[in-house]
Amino acid sequence: MRNCAIYSSQFDLDQLFEMIQSIYPQDTIERKEDKTHIQVTRKKLFGKKTKGFNMMTSQTHPKEFTTMIQGMLGFLSQIEGKNPSLQEKVLIKCSTLNMVVGIETEEDIAEEFFNELLLLADALDAVIFWGGGSLLNAQGQLLLDVNGESEVEDYKVTAHTSFLDEVRPPSESAMLRKERSEQLLTEQGIPFNVHLPARAGDEHTRIRSVQEVAERAVALCIAALKGECLGAGESAEDTAALVQEVIDKYDAASFFSPVERKFVEQHGAEHQEVISFSWGYEAYHVMLWALGYVKELGAPVNLCNVGQDVGYLQQCDDVEAFVAGARFRSKNEILDAADLIYRYNWVCVDRRVKEQTPPAGLNGGVAYERHRALNWLICYLDQDWDEVRTDT
Repeated sequence: MRNCAIYSSQFDLDQLFEMIQSIYPQDTIERKEDKTHIQVTRKKLFGKKTKGFNMMTSQTHPKEFTTMIQGMLGFLSQIEGKNPSLQEKVLIKCSTLNMVVGIETEEDIAEEFFNELLLLADALDAVIFWGGGSLLNAQGQLLLDVNGESEVEDYKVTAHTSFLDEVRPPSESAMLRKERSEQLLTEQGIPFNVHLPARAGDEHTRIRSVQEVAERAVALCIAALKGECLGAGESAEDTAALVQEVIDKYDAASFFSPVERKFVEQHGAEHQEVISFSWGYEAYHVMLWALGYVKELGAPVNLCNVGQDVGYLQQCDDVEAFVAGARFRSKNEILDAADLIYRYNWVCVDRRVKEQTPPAGLNGGVAYERHRALNWLICYLDQDWDEVRTDT
């Protein structure tokens, strides 16, 4: 098989070049001046072998790339997939593609070269268009072929941040929300990135249920409690006993994510884990706000009042009472907060990259935790808690 192309939502050609260099450290690598072609040459005892990588992106060839992607979407959408949900996610992924890497080889793609291509695809979070009309994931598994078959049950959609909220044209509600957020940032004297896109609008967003949010709040609080106790010098034994007492009180054993469960169940914890999970109180604070226990979020400046926040849960005898006491916020309120924290966190990340202090007292740690929590609340990319991203 020689017909193969790698498709990614990334578009940084310099980054791609570095990836190829890391995969072929012993070979000779040449790149065209316009960066759209890379040739890898491996010397053999009686000759040499070459591999070529031809790049086209939505920036280098905007018209040609758009036409190509539209053709791909048309082709894939006409297939009668055996797994419609999977096919829909594949189509969404293809809608976000931003670069194609065409593969040139003098002979059929053998197992060694195929494994090298998988390394590249994995680094690019890409899909592979294999000869004959088959689309593979970055692990080489069949996502969809011309007969509608696949080898996987599900697929996590990820994309470059510039495309995540542009799979479909921004709705009026999303544009108005962006304008309100930018107006508030202006009033607060916080410089923002005008090029950040509008996020998904009311029409295209699902909000977590009150039960889901309550259970997530309990899990976050318990994991943060363990981090806090260990960080304060409490023994692993005493901490474990307290944590188990709280788990039993709220029947919370099933509420934890896989990463949380590992942390909660293990004896003690590493220092970095203690710090990381202690920060979970900030995400817990967001869940309390969504449930109506906390009145205002405000700008991500100050750490939450842990004692007060934990008190909201302590006053409830069980999760049912915690849910019953909630006054769940509207979709509009939650989306407003998610849009605003997206822009706050961009400011914090930008200043961190520049090794500068965030303006107006913004706290990067608080902004990150809130961004993650709000992205989970709005089902960002339909990701579970451990996978939730905070793209900026």
